[in-house]
Amino acid sequence: MEFLKELTEARMTKDARNQVTLSFSDCCERLYLILLTIEVMSNYPVSKVFIQKYCKSSQHSDYRHFKISGTDAYNLMYFILGDEHALGKLKDPTAAERAQNRANLPTGEIVKYLRSAAGGMLATNVQQMFIRVENGLNINNSEYRTLRRDVVKYAKLSDRERKNTSTKLLYALRAKCRNSDIIDDFSKLVAQQDLEYSRVVDTEPTISKPDVRATTSKDLMHYRLLADPKNLLLIKAFLEHARRGQSVPSNMVRAYLPIIELIDEIVVGGPTYINLLKSIQKRAKR
Repeated sequence: MEFLKELTEARMTKDARNQVTLSFSDCCERLYLILLTIEVMSNYPVSKVFIQKYCKSSQHSDYRHFKISGTDAYNLMYFILGDEHALGKLKDPTAAERAQNRANLPTGEIVKYLRSAAGGMLATNVQQMFIRVENGLNINNSEYRTLRRDVVKYAKLSDRERKNTSTKLLYALRAKCRNSDIIDDFSKLVAQQDLEYSRVVDTEPTISKPDVRATTSKDLMHYRLLADPKNLLLIKAFLEHARRGQSVPSNMVRAYLPIIELIDEIVVGGPTYINLLKSIQKRAKR
């Protein structure tokens, strides 16, 4: 009963106010981080009871219904796999639907993994499972990809490497899963095992990740109306770099500069023009 009580407190997905702040991409990143956390905690006998109960409450055959008593892992699966009703609870349902169409979550493998952890057994093919989850959820964060490579071989890491990996994961949870139902137990484990490494730099942004879509050929043709048609490929590359959070080469910036200048002139024009731009954006999204 104490465990069930804990699950209903300080939860990331518990009520509508929390849900409406999440994008589909947020759900994907948070589920991915929770699975990585489960894998790390599974290496420590002191966390065995918590992990078994958490995974038992997280596994299900279809994830069709939201559960107020379910774990964050369960409810994030509900949003990621959900229908229009589920997606309608998120920050931008239209963008969430587009993002969902690009996702391909290996649900069966995750359920199998959770079932093994719930039974106190070591899951097989963990590395392959995490790679498929990473690709299926379109996790493009290079830091998280590096973290995954270390987490799946955690038992073989040196003490210093374990500290480095655990600290990076803790920073990610603090930024993305601060109200989750797993962060407290992971934080206790890190403290008990002296796993937080002060020299690790916290590079985590705390803002929500928007559901952006890939630039199609049709979109690219429309950019001819705003910039030099000769630079369309550079503009596409600019957008791809920006969406991945990568640094953008100067030639791509120059290609996109007319659009930047257009926005800047609207901003300089003042609130009236800015509000007109926002109004146009809302109409375009619909």
